[in-house]
Amino acid sequence: MGEVIPFPSRNVAEAAAATAATRRPPATVFHDRGWRILELPSSGQFLAVSSYCRRGVVVGRFAPQAAAENHHEGTEIAILTRCGADEKLARCTIAWLNSAGPRTAILGSFVVAAGGRYRYWRDAIVEVAAIGGTRLARLLDGSIAIAREPEPVPLLDLFAPSKEDRRRAAFDRLPRDMRAAILRWADPRAQFGV
Repeated sequence: MGEVIPFPSRNVAEAAAATAATRRPPATVFHDRGWRILELPSSGQFLAVSSYCRRGVVVGRFAPQAAAENHHEGTEIAILTRCGADEKLARCTIAWLNSAGPRTAILGSFVVAAGGRYRYWRDAIVEVAAIGGTRLARLLDGSIAIAREPEPVPLLDLFAPSKEDRRRAAFDRLPRDMRAAILRWADPRAQFGV
């Protein structure tokens, strides 16, 4: 018998890229407020670590085989849903998004997107009201939320494209008279048809 020559697979380029990605060492892509965000090519994760949280918090993902030079070929995704409990981490990840961070993000309720930038929710408060013993905030993006630490509880998104998306589940669970008072405050002319 002759020599066995393997037929080249379609996945040769993908396998080569994955091997190259696993050989790249972890690198710091951003640091602020005592937190460092590391890019871990072997696992395709962005991990935030600090002196008091050495295990780290996953703040983003990307395809491990994607090239870092091409901004991970559009596969970057920041998952900013677990960062709100630590304000320094939340502010660090928001600064990372605003600088050169991932283009795609799943935002937690502590992040307000307005004017092409992300802001920490307390920095985006435009107006505060107390209705029914509950402190409410009108945020820069036009939404209404219960101003609760560490993250607000979204109630209304007045500028949502469809009427069905303007009310959040937390709003529907409030007592009827409180909902009416919030609507009078948030939309006094009833122009949004919430």
